[in-house]
Amino acid sequence: MFFRQSPFQREPLSFKDFLKHYFKWSSRLTQLIAINIGVFVVILLLKAIFGLIGFLFEIPGLSDFVSLHIVHFFSCPASFSALLFRPWGIFTSLFMHESFWHIFFNMLMLYVIGSQFRLFLNDKQLLITYIFGGIFGNLVYMVAYNLFPVFQPVVDSSVAIGASGSIMAIMALISIYRPNHRIRLILLGDVKLIWITLFFVLVDFLSIPKGNAGGHIAHLGGVIYGFFIAPAYYKKAHLFRKPKRKKKQRMKYATSRNYQPHSRPETDEEFNQRRAENEKKIDIILDKISKHGYDALSKEEKEFLFQQKK
Repeated sequence: MFFRQSPFQREPLSFKDFLKHYFKWSSRLTQLIAINIGVFVVILLLKAIFGLIGFLFEIPGLSDFVSLHIVHFFSCPASFSALLFRPWGIFTSLFMHESFWHIFFNMLMLYVIGSQFRLFLNDKQLLITYIFGGIFGNLVYMVAYNLFPVFQPVVDSSVAIGASGSIMAIMALISIYRPNHRIRLILLGDVKLIWITLFFVLVDFLSIPKGNAGGHIAHLGGVIYGFFIAPAYYKKAHLFRKPKRKKKQRMKYATSRNYQPHSRPETDEEFNQRRAENEKKIDIILDKISKHGYDALSKEEKEFLFQQKK
């Protein structure tokens, strides 16, 4: 049972209303983590249910039904022809995880990197980067499996799942957007985010021949997306900066008659002489105003009078 808090009473809140309020007021980062965990829990429950049914009714292979059919149905196939029959897989695979450690490390990385992302960019940009960065990573994975001969024997049976490509896209984008931003790591202290990203890129690149080649290639695809999108975000952010004062406007004050250089301080004699001249000029201007009005003053006289009022 969920409750809506009020100053006077606690009203019961249905699970549907709870989800509605949660997705309305929570950040996109926590929503993405919640969706990933929710999908993982559903997969675990389905595995448990089908496993129990297979055990009770002695149906061999039913315990693997979820992995072989349901998870496979929402995964991203390496084959382009297979993608035509389940095009949603290139998107739904971004929220699919099967093992505990897979989702644990992915969600930990998403929380840490996503929190750093939100220091400089907004929730909408985070969501866009997660989705399109992950999709681009899947496309790079598919192209690689159809391009390189080493993957030809398994291209029809290989699939990709997980949020790793999306996370690497977020990491790469914020690393390029703020390359000098630092994260405090245990035992290492403050480390620039760009060096952390480059470390992960190097590990993925060197790990391609050692296993899970599709996953590592999808990671690099996400990095490529973040690398090329970051300059667009950087340029957009600078469009809203206050424009600098033009050079002619800066020189206006330097060429003004009332500009006084500060190369050395004035002596008492120079100060008294300048003040006397200004007072004499003010008297002349005030006399002119009393006889002919303010509009009779020249532009230079008005500027001089304005400067003396400061």
